Amino acid sequence: MRKQHSTVSRRDFLKFLGLGGVGLGAASVGATAIAPISPPAVRDLDELMSSHLSELKRPWWVRETDKPTTEVDWQMMKRFDYHEVMWAAGLKKALGPEQFDRVFKQAAKNRTDWIKENVPGQTLPAVAMYNANVYASYSFLGPQTSPTPEDLGVPRWEVTPEENARLVRAFLRLHGASQVTFLELDTNTTEKLIYSYDTGAGPVQGPRLDIIDADQPEDNTEEGYRVIPKKARWVIIYCMRMSDELIRRPVTQLGNRSHGYMYNQKSLIMGQLQQFLRTLGYMCLGEASTHNAIGVSAGFGVMSGLGEMSRIGHMITPEYGLMQRVQKVITDLPLPSGKPVNFGIANFCRTCKKCADHCPPKALSQETEPTWDTGGKPYANPGVKNWYFPQETCNAYIREVNGCARCFAVCPYSHGLKSPIRNLFMSSVATNGSLNRFWKRADDILYGTGELPAEKFWELDLPPHGYI
Repeated sequence: MRKQHSTVSRRDFLKFLGLGGVGLGAASVGATAIAPISPPAVRDLDELMSSHLSELKRPWWVRETDKPTTEVDWQMMKRFDYHEVMWAAGLKKALGPEQFDRVFKQAAKNRTDWIKENVPGQTLPAVAMYNANVYASYSFLGPQTSPTPEDLGVPRWEVTPEENARLVRAFLRLHGASQVTFLELDTNTTEKLIYSYDTGAGPVQGPRLDIIDADQPEDNTEEGYRVIPKKARWVIIYCMRMSDELIRRPVTQLGNRSHGYMYNQKSLIMGQLQQFLRTLGYMCLGEASTHNAIGVSAGFGVMSGLGEMSRIGHMITPEYGLMQRVQKVITDLPLPSGKPVNFGIANFCRTCKKCADHCPPKALSQETEPTWDTGGKPYANPGVKNWYFPQETCNAYIREVNGCARCFAVCPYSHGLKSPIRNLFMSSVATNGSLNRFWKRADDILYGTGELPAEKFWELDLPPHGYI
């Protein structure tokens, strides 16, 4: 299709950005430790969108690999029933009905007692913060109220996968996503990251996810199934950055909000993306849940090159560590596929163990080496060599104290996002694992547990979203 160019000149565009006569290469010097980038020959906005400036830029020490640093046996792995996870029916099945009820009764008692006792981070304002949830409508198929190309009397949008990637990334970044990657599904490998059964309503079994040759998707919850057309081969993985200030106040209602409001945002961002792709002429199959759905978020993130798997079973990215929530949609919009990356996390987690040292219920493994053993638990899908931990111990504690996330707070990758030491630390871990023990000790000295006084939060003059 013919591509129309904008008429804004390069000079006017740079002036609009506040750069005046400064070249883009010179303006970028302060943002990178690498040699300055020469100013690109950008004549208009469309060429700027096509330049390297719209790509996912990674530090030099983040290396692409053919396989993830966490070993995966795709033959052993099967598609997993979401109903088994802790946030669905998994916790009740693991604990039994009586212990399950005791956990929630204790959680209610703790909440009331702590408000009355004015426990820092558990006060009435903190509980109000945690419960300040407002969700946009969300669904597998999306709102479906935006016009289609047929409604507009035009052909659907068709450009190269790379141009599509820049378009989607620009859209998502504008609407609040911190990072965006893409993955093309493979029948024998990454397609297994899609759940066999989707999320349901609480303890209710969700609908079956059928991946079949079909022209259109289908959401037939009355008959108990959803259809993902085989031609929908691409996953868009996007992150929302959590508040540094909330993460640093774990095991409180304040700290728990760092995760909670991500799902409020997700419901809005996902619906907007579904509307956007619908008008371009493509399907966008979303997560029909306030939390996780469709497939394994960390798995898609790792396979698309967003980050590496960690000891706690969450993904760490080089830019924001654990301080992001990962979401995804499935589409038939052609996109380039990312590759796994290696920046030293797998080896660093062998040495560090800081999350396990500070885990309140002692649920996280202290073993040095990961394992294929899943403990025979239905919530642990075999096929991934990682550090096993009893998720029911972790989840029951989270429910009982109304939120934990201490592992996020203590992780060295959660600290000093703007510190020059951070770049030195991360590049060293990525290229010279012999210094890993030194860096763990340095993090202990510089940041300790990374925690801050809970009630001081209300005195802060915070930037938007509590970023630092």
